[in-house]
Amino acid sequence: MSNTFSEKLRSLCAHYRSVSEVCRMLGLNRQQFDRYLTGQVRPSQHNLQRIAEGFGVDVSELIDPAREIGPPARLKEESGRDRMGSLIERAFPGDLKRLRAMLGYYHTHFLIPSDPDEVTRSLVYLYEQEGRVCSKTIERTGPHEEVKEILKYEGMATFLGNCIFLLEFETLSADTIVESILYPSYRKSLDILTGLTFGMTSQVYRQPFAAPIAWKYLGRTVDLKEQLAVCGSYKRNDVRIDPRIRKYLNAAGLSGTLSLGPM
Repeated sequence: MSNTFSEKLRSLCAHYRSVSEVCRMLGLNRQQFDRYLTGQVRPSQHNLQRIAEGFGVDVSELIDPAREIGPPARLKEESGRDRMGSLIERAFPGDLKRLRAMLGYYHTHFLIPSDPDEVTRSLVYLYEQEGRVCSKTIERTGPHEEVKEILKYEGMATFLGNCIFLLEFETLSADTIVESILYPSYRKSLDILTGLTFGMTSQVYRQPFAAPIAWKYLGRTVDLKEQLAVCGSYKRNDVRIDPRIRKYLNAAGLSGTLSLGPM
């Protein structure tokens, strides 16, 4: 076993900065470990198992000449996590300077999938935390005078390609992710953002849907109780909805929402 084991052990160690780092990771004496590397000494079954577990490989991979050995499993996992973290860092927050100008509270409005004549108004808060722009959304279902259910979402926003992308996770039922893509709709009036939102209905069949959405800026600080009180469902042409938003939803929703039902 000695030559095969020592060769594979050296191959695994080559993925780390030093042999000393490997010894600290495995909890083995450096002098003893050097003998394993040179093939002078065969490790006990206990130490062999410890080495295999430390590198995240099988014992048979270490001692079987017919089995090739690749990078340590844990190192591959860390590499995968690093790559995913790098992708997230690259995607979020995008143009932070542009996003910072949009921090604060908004009323969001989107057409209800089950009834395209009704609009749901929710409250969303965009805020900066550790260099990223995060979101908190509260959605009240049913007429705003008589709330039937409250949904809460948390997520992150990014500004890419002149659009805002918002990805949110529903935190109470923990069973859906919602994405919204928004863009400033008026060059001289950036208090209105419009676009599309994608999610799942709260009905029994849990249908995916896409619907036009419009945000109205409320300010950096608001009376939360007051703004939440006016959240809920409204008729599309209700005069309590900003006329610019009504115009957008009426134009965007002429054919209803884009919804995929069960086959």
